[in-house]
Amino acid sequence: MPSADIENHTFRERVLAVHGPSARAWLDNLPKVAERWRRYWALGPFRPYALSYNWVAATDRDDGTPCVLKLSPPGAQEPVVEAHWLGLVGGCGAAALLDADAEDGALLLERVEPGQPLATIVPERDDDACDAIAAVALAVRRPGAAGVPTLTERVTDLTRHREAHPGDRDPLPGGIVAEAERIGTELLRTAPPDVLLHGDLHHDNVLWGGARGWLAIDPHGLVGDPAYELATLLYNPLRLGPSVAALVEHRCRRLAVGSGISEERIRGWGFVQAVLSAVWSLDENPVPDGHVLAVAEALE
Repeated sequence: MPSADIENHTFRERVLAVHGPSARAWLDNLPKVAERWRRYWALGPFRPYALSYNWVAATDRDDGTPCVLKLSPPGAQEPVVEAHWLGLVGGCGAAALLDADAEDGALLLERVEPGQPLATIVPERDDDACDAIAAVALAVRRPGAAGVPTLTERVTDLTRHREAHPGDRDPLPGGIVAEAERIGTELLRTAPPDVLLHGDLHHDNVLWGGARGWLAIDPHGLVGDPAYELATLLYNPLRLGPSVAALVEHRCRRLAVGSGISEERIRGWGFVQAVLSAVWSLDENPVPDGHVLAVAEALE
């Protein structure tokens, strides 16, 4: 197993920032942890992916089934929610869950093949990418379910940020968080019945599955307004080019046609989500993410 990936400083810092000092032992023992799951599920050699907040590697079962092993610190809530979401969706519009011990932080997932990310077709085929995401959003949609975080909780992140940074102490542009909070609250008030959402549906989380079409991976798991599902892709891929405003406007119109959801609600949630992303970016960098702020300004 490539120890260079495991010792990756950014990966370690992210895991510790999310899970606290208790995750240090898990990080230090990660080679042994991964080997234990390799033996438990009879897996072949690991081919780790670039690491972000989880240890993830391509591998194969001893019967040849292509799969992905995804590991998080034991007791983490994220794999529990992801396993629950994948079970509810049942492989329709998303990679399937093959096996799991979610409480211990281990998920064995279908490996989508050939696995081309949707991001590879933009900007040349941006309309096709919007249509694909609208279709995946519809395919994974289910009635709201218990045991999944709510969109209301995400909007509350704006309230917490605003209260923690009164007046000119806010590193984000003046008033933008309060405006996103106001719009988010109004969108929640006027929302249709909650549905099950992927919660982070953008171009890098949709892969080409050949005969199965485009499939979602890495769900955050959420319940809320179906219009919110289309918000994250408005600032992805992260390099949108010089005409951010024009591209965002066009995507909103295209998504409205493809999803049957009003453009106004897509724009509103897109603004709220861009501001939320800027708020979350402060966890890793004291300088706000200028890219998502530009998208927020275009949507505002």
